[in-house]
Order: sequence, then structure tokens, then C-alpha cells
Amino acid sequence: MKKKLKKSIVTKAVKKKAVNKRKKKVITSKVKIKKPVKTTVLKPQDEIDKYKELRKIERPFIRYSFIVESLKINKYNIIEEIIFEYKGTMVIPKSQKENYKSGSNSVQGTCIIKEDNINPIFKKDYNLVKKSEIKNYLLDNLREGYILSMRQTIKKELMPEYKIISKLPW
Repeated sequence: MKKKLKKSIVTKAVKKKAVNKRKKKVITSKVKIKKPVKTTVLKPQDEIDKYKELRKIERPFIRYSFIVESLKINKYNIIEEIIFEYKGTMVIPKSQKENYKSGSNSVQGTCIIKEDNINPIFKKDYNLVKKSEIKNYLLDNLREGYILSMRQTIKKELMPEYKIISKLPW
């Protein structure tokens, strides 16, 4: 939000003489002369402070998703193994675009299906299984520690603890 400061408009009353040629009378009238308005654009200190606070609050984060790369099936076309990629994409707020580079990284994983699994998607032909069913199965059945370790690996790649600054301020 920018505030504009205006200097007051100065008007002067000037008498203007006009002569009516037919009646030879002098007519006087007042005419206002306006000086050009000078404006200065200022950013108040409050706005600058709000922007700095916003930069402190807003931090980039990583959005995670599963991508199913391939399926290992048996001779009856039933899924035995899911090979997937766990992908992390960095989401940067507008106030931090100058400080961070956008990017993504991924980690590969494998989920082996037990023979005694009671989930109905592993008892039918792989052509009838939907992608969303496999993703939901991965979310529900992968160990939390396994997912957490994949997230940490991705986070170390995208958001390292130390930054190397190549653009020096001087």
C-alpha cells in the first residue's frame, strides 16, 4: 500500500479585463489559476516492517506424492511387488522467491505384497486395479519410519542446512 502526499493546490484570483466592443464596457471576472500538483511516493516504515515479518513467517515447504513406476506380477496376473517413486516438490511462497530455488527430488522404493494379504486389490487381475487404489494401499501400509526416512532424504537434497551464497552483497 503506497501513500501519496499531495501539496495543497494554490489558487490565485486574477482579474481579467474584457472589453465588449459593441457597448464599450469593461467587464471584470475572476479566473483561478492552478499550479501543477506535486506528488511524492513514500513507503511508510510500517509497510516495510510488515514485509520483513512476512518473510520471517513464510517458509518454503515440500509437497510429497507417490508415483507408481512399475508392477511385478505373477503368472496369474496378480500383483506381487510395487515399485514406486516418492517425489518431493518444493513450494516457495512469493515473498521468498529471491532466496530459494524451486526444484524437486525423488527416492525410489519397493513394496512387496505378502501372499496372505486380505486386500481385495491383490486378488484380481492387475488390469482391473486403479492407480488410486495402489496409492491408497501404499499410504496405509508403508511403515511410518520408512516414509519418514524418504522424506528426510528428499529434504536434505532440496533444503540443505547450509547455504553457499555466490551473489555477494557488495
